This record gives sequence, C-alpha cells and structure tokens, in this order.
Amino acid sequence: MENRHPVQRAEAPWTLHAESYILFLKLSELPAGLYDPLEESWSDERNGSFTGGLGAIMIIRYTSTPVGPYDEIMLIPGNFTVPQPSEGPPKIPKKALRIARIYVSQRTTTYNGRLNWNIPKHLARFEFSAPVTKKGETPPEKLTMKVFAPGTQEGDGVAPFFACTLQPWKWIPAIPFNMKYAPIAMQQVQPPIPEPAGFKNAVETELNSNVKIDPYDISAKNEVAVAAGTDRWCAYDIGGKIERMRGCWVEVLHSKTGGEEEGKYFPQGLQPWSVGGWMEETELSIDKPLEWKL
Repeated sequence: MENRHPVQRAEAPWTLHAESYILFLKLSELPAGLYDPLEESWSDERNGSFTGGLGAIMIIRYTSTPVGPYDEIMLIPGNFTVPQPSEGPPKIPKKALRIARIYVSQRTTTYNGRLNWNIPKHLARFEFSAPVTKKGETPPEKLTMKVFAPGTQEGDGVAPFFACTLQPWKWIPAIPFNMKYAPIAMQQVQPPIPEPAGFKNAVETELNSNVKIDPYDISAKNEVAVAAGTDRWCAYDIGGKIERMRGCWVEVLHSKTGGEEEGKYFPQGLQPWSVGGWMEETELSIDKPLEWKL
C-alpha cells in the first residue's frame, strides 16, 4: 500500500491528447547543465553512457490527460547505454532514449510522472502567443513560446530560460501519421529518480494543512512535496497517432540577460535544426513500465 499523499495518484498506462512540436537535435557530446541538480547523479556513467543519435526538444500542450490539461517541455539528448542487471526481466534494451530535463505547468503530473516512469519533472511557467489549433481551424502564421522559472509572474521582468518561434508550413497539406511507423525507436529508459531531502516533511506538512494547494500553483516551494523518488529502473514505450502533421521552421530565441536563466534551468548553446515538426490533435499512449533493479 502506498503512503498517503495530498496529490491525486494516477497510475500507468495513460492516454493523452495534445498539440505538440518537435525540435530536432544531433549532439556530439552532452552539454553542461544537462540535468537538474536533483538528478545530477544521472551523469555518473554507472547510470549509462551517452551514445548519441537523434535527440529532440519536445514542446507539448496537453488538452486532455488522466490528471487534466498542462504544458510540457522536455530535452531528450539522444541514446544512452542501459546497465544490465545480473537477474531481471527479459527484453531490457541495450540502449534507449532518455528524458534528461523536463518541465511541466502542473503539480499533479509532476508527482505521477516521477512515480510512474522516473520522468524527472519539475515545475515551470509557460506562455504561448496563440491557442491550440482545433479541428477545422488554420494554425497561426507564427507561434512564440516561452518557459519561465517557477514562481515568476507575467510582467515581472524575469527572462525565460527557453524561448522559440515556430512557423508552421502551410504550402503543403498536413497529413495523418501513426507513430508505430516512426523512423526511430520510441522506447525510453529512465534511471531511478532521487527525491529531495525535504520531501517527506513537505508531504506531511501539506497533509496536515487545512489549505488545498492549486494543482497549477507552480511556485518553487510547492515543488518539494511532489518531487517523489524511486529505487528502480523503468523502460516504457510511447505510441499514438497524429491527425495532422506538418513541418515548421524553428528559431530559438535568446534573452538579453546573457543566458543567466537558460544556464540555471536549461543547457545553453543548444542548436536545434531549422526544420521541426508541428503536430495537431495528437493522441498519445504511455504504457506501464518494465521495472528492474541493479
């Protein structure tokens, strides 16, 4: 039986609906600041070595999930080797993709993503210049998105730690796509995820409080109680289908503060390809994970 927690539990598998954008990366080495300080232990090669391959920055605007709508940005550098147990379940891949950094706009998905799949979710504030494109609508000429540190507010002058402008292609029609035909493997493997030192105290304090914290309150002090940790490895598949997929032009924007916010919350100097993917009315499925311990 799991310990009590103030946040709703939503176990795998999940089915989610979203609009998403993919910015392709091809890294020769891992950038500084790849991991949040809480997950810095993942840089130890005993947790797998970087082998390269195609990576991505994924931006996802979930309109429907088991825990409600939220926004998300994740950094997948490429493939990592997967340490093999002396005894364990079959079909553990020798290498796989890894989510190294990820931010979301909701506490509930932070808690469940960490417990379900070892996804190292942290809180952030998102801004988009246009709403999600609904069926029958035309996407905007351009979309600018920005991601800010937790606890910031619109108009406070704090620079985003990541920002980009996307320009969807309209000169060719969008097409449907089934992700089972994707040219790269969609399986991901995540190491055990640490919990912060104050996690248990933060959970107990919140349970004993008479105040219900809004799931969308992304202040930094409210992250500790949802930053759950695990002690096992996870491998899982992501599948789904896209109603309308098109290309887009990609431009990464940099703040005038010399990259201070980018370096603290997101690696600096990442150069995605100028061509990315724009996906409307996507249905995603995330399986129950394959679990093992070393």
